Amino acid sequence: MEESKFCTGCGKAVGPDMQFCPQCGKVVSGSLADEEFKEAQKEISVAMSYARRNWLIFLLGIYAIPIIIAAIVVLIEASSTASAIWSSTEFQDWLKTHSYNYTEADIKNAITYAAGMALGSGICAAVSLAMVYLRKHWAVAVAACILAAVLCFWSIFGMIIGFLVAWLIIGSRDLFEEPEPEPEPATEQ
Repeated sequence: MEESKFCTGCGKAVGPDMQFCPQCGKVVSGSLADEEFKEAQKEISVAMSYARRNWLIFLLGIYAIPIIIAAIVVLIEASSTASAIWSSTEFQDWLKTHSYNYTEADIKNAITYAAGMALGSGICAAVSLAMVYLRKHWAVAVAACILAAVLCFWSIFGMIIGFLVAWLIIGSRDLFEEPEPEPEPATEQ
């Protein structure tokens, strides 16, 4: 005599070979349909994690690469940019109007500091990108992304996006967890 089961949805008795409850249509627990459903859920979860990781890589890369390049260019051209600003009549008029006592060296220093912080922000974003890509050191990925956002203080939009990406990394800790290795089969001696 075959043992009957009960539906976990409505409690009606179902036969041992039934895949779905005839009363409510729910998949019968332990059936082949239940196993296939669980496997499909697992595949969807893996695909969603893969997509989330790709989005994080895209968002970090779209910031890190251009900001690093731009900061390096600005650092290289800091003297000539400061000279161009200093020689501008509009800037000289602005200095006189506001009674500021800036020098060309002050302008160069301000440009150099701003570009240095932009470079630091880009490098931090690149570190976070590398950690997400490698799926290692979740805390480093989060900290580097937060530091990149803080160093981007000159742009409220950049800071908001940086903190948003950091929040996404915080919520993606599962991407950094290594799957448990399968146990080795026992060998007989």
